[in-house]
Amino acid sequence: MAPPMPIGVWGDVTSSVDWCEPNYEWTPYIAEFFNSWSSMAMVVLGEACARMNPTGNAAFTLLGRSITVVGIGSWLFHATLKYPMQMLDELPMLWAISIACYITVTTQYHVNRERFKLLLTLWTAFVSVLTAGFSGKVQFVLFQASFNGASAVMLYLCWRAKLELAESQMEHAARLFFSGVRWYLAAGAVWLIDTNLCPYINGRDAASVLPLNLQLHAWWHVMASLGLVYLVVMVMAHYCMLKSIPFKLRYILGVFPYIHAN
Repeated sequence: MAPPMPIGVWGDVTSSVDWCEPNYEWTPYIAEFFNSWSSMAMVVLGEACARMNPTGNAAFTLLGRSITVVGIGSWLFHATLKYPMQMLDELPMLWAISIACYITVTTQYHVNRERFKLLLTLWTAFVSVLTAGFSGKVQFVLFQASFNGASAVMLYLCWRAKLELAESQMEHAARLFFSGVRWYLAAGAVWLIDTNLCPYINGRDAASVLPLNLQLHAWWHVMASLGLVYLVVMVMAHYCMLKSIPFKLRYILGVFPYIHAN
């Protein structure tokens, strides 16, 4: 039998989900050490998106800041495994996806901006209350359905942006779509494995086929953050193209893309 989990300073788990990483294995002050610190990838990349915004559109800066808030909330959630901290992780994710939808829809379609903003605000508020109002598996399923549904809409909008960039002979920017999707698919794969096959990969239970935990949820944080950055930068490039803002696509260390206005 696996040894009992140590109890840390935050006490019993009250979140609707407890991930595969053993709790309080490294310090009594952080429930999930690797899952917590890997959340900082979202903080770093969110701030990068907010600061490297050559579009002049404040909505992109707000989107970057919202990703930063998600990272901070994720750190607190994994550090404590408390339900209020879980809401600080999940609710900002819904707000961030709403901001992204506002940017892409108003860029690609002729819509009444104020009316659309009101509709998005009402939808976000409704889903936030719904998500926070339930607990356990029901809450987990409601959040995943809401967030992933909005993510599917964003994927379609990003695909449209990619096509328009390619049609305008900006293949270098259009290729960001496939890079972002590849990172997301890899992130999704490790998330699903970590969530559904934990007893077989945690290096702790008798059924585990691995001698140690690979910390796949932590890798999900890093890879999903990279995928998000590629797609956000592509949407920025698409916005610059439509607004006739000259730009260059550049990379930091050959991995982190950003656009620089000429």
